[in-house]
Amino acid sequence: MDWLDIVSPLGGEMGSKEPMYVQLMSRFRDSIQSGALPASTKLPTNRELAHLLKVDRSTVARAYSELASAGLIESYVGRGTFVRGTNPLSSSSSRGNYGDKFNWNEKFSRASILTADLLSRQPAAPSDDEDFVTFSGGSPASDSFPHEDFRTVLRELTGSARARELFDYSPAEGNDRLRKAVMQHLNTQGIKCNDDELLILSGSQQGIDLVASQFVDSGDSVVIEQPTYFWALCNFRARQARLLAVDVDNDGMRTDLLESYLTRFNPKLIYLMPDFQNPTGACSSMERRLRLLEIAGHYGVPIFEDNFASELRYDGEPLPSLRSLPKGEQFVIHQGTFSKALCPGLRVGWLVAPAEVISRLKIAKRACDLSTNSIAQVVLASFLENGLYKEHLAKVTAVYKKRRDAMLSAFNRHIAPIALPRPLGSHRVAEKTTCSAPQGGLFIWAKLPDGISSRDLLKLAEQNGVSFSPGDLYFVTEEQTPYFRLCFIQTDEAAIERGMERLGSAIKQLFERASRGRNPQDAGYKNNENVLV
Repeated sequence: MDWLDIVSPLGGEMGSKEPMYVQLMSRFRDSIQSGALPASTKLPTNRELAHLLKVDRSTVARAYSELASAGLIESYVGRGTFVRGTNPLSSSSSRGNYGDKFNWNEKFSRASILTADLLSRQPAAPSDDEDFVTFSGGSPASDSFPHEDFRTVLRELTGSARARELFDYSPAEGNDRLRKAVMQHLNTQGIKCNDDELLILSGSQQGIDLVASQFVDSGDSVVIEQPTYFWALCNFRARQARLLAVDVDNDGMRTDLLESYLTRFNPKLIYLMPDFQNPTGACSSMERRLRLLEIAGHYGVPIFEDNFASELRYDGEPLPSLRSLPKGEQFVIHQGTFSKALCPGLRVGWLVAPAEVISRLKIAKRACDLSTNSIAQVVLASFLENGLYKEHLAKVTAVYKKRRDAMLSAFNRHIAPIALPRPLGSHRVAEKTTCSAPQGGLFIWAKLPDGISSRDLLKLAEQNGVSFSPGDLYFVTEEQTPYFRLCFIQTDEAAIERGMERLGSAIKQLFERASRGRNPQDAGYKNNENVLV
């Protein structure tokens, strides 16, 4: 049976005393339990069903919410709503009787299912074609790796008395020499911490996982920026947190919107990236930083500060981290990494937090991986002690600044002039694609005209030999957006020029299609006016 056969009769039952959402929920429930709608059947979207029944979308949403609570359906971001694979109320269920094939899909945890679904939204891997240009990642280019410096450090270490450290376990809290070097490094940034307030990590992603594991239970509220880091979204969602999204503009998280969330939902945590935010590139202003600390301190909500790219600054003066500001040491968990400035394969980062927090996180880390890779820690300790990191940072910031400037210049030449054709007789201003101009970091955040989906652009872009990250990956909502992210550090100036020219051609094609009758109001996304443009 098709879902259309199930809901169509409802059009003639509007006189029923039962609310419409109850009627709708009952029909789907009975059909699922009887087997008329088998497992994995895709159900219509709220919009489709509301249009068919001529009811408000909230009616459909409420019916779906009731069905989900009963364990009969499940919604997946970016894919839709489906009848659940295992229906505990269906007489056709045959637990334990799998015939010739064992059914692993019934065994995966909810966290596993949620994470896999989120990952399904990511674009396919870039083409193997050497001429294909990708702006979709977020890693340094291999030509910026400090190959020679690392080779020299490794040669010296393997011939010294410290060679044993390379191959032995490290303490859970991190190699002693690396810890001292990291504390000295943090001190140059105004961050002072005691020995029991520092934890060395296997990359900053582990920091997100450890903090989430120790603070977030199922159903807890977590405040995040919108848009925000994709892998943080994955982690918090896998833990079934309630995500409270606060808009980001050019000055960072909007603190004028934050306080109402803290008063209404009593969240466990505020997660944000004050410097060169991923994906927008925004940098929180000093006023916002101070206000954020004031609000969080007043309501007693910890702040998780992800400082993944603060050292990659190309213009302007550095701003102090939240942790280094007055009272920040009381309730800010500060996270940093060497991956973006050095190389992604290094997988070494750190957390700074009050001693009672670090003691819990250290236990969680031991349960996760015992300790961080010893070779990476010993090599990095020498790298820092010898002043090589400071030298390397100066080199890569100069390189990345040129690449950022090259991308902005190419954007202004190949993309900014392209206007979405106006309807005949329209007096509205011609709509164009805009982008941010970050002072540092890795990314440029771009926006198509309202009603144009970056997912549609991605298909055409890949056909033209270039890719990027579509904006819906970074939003809590599952709906499409006109935003997209471009990474400028992983390609040289020549490739940037080539890729941006191709992207401009794809945008022209998309705009031409849109002008041939597409209604922007049917684009299937909710435009957020408060997001950085």
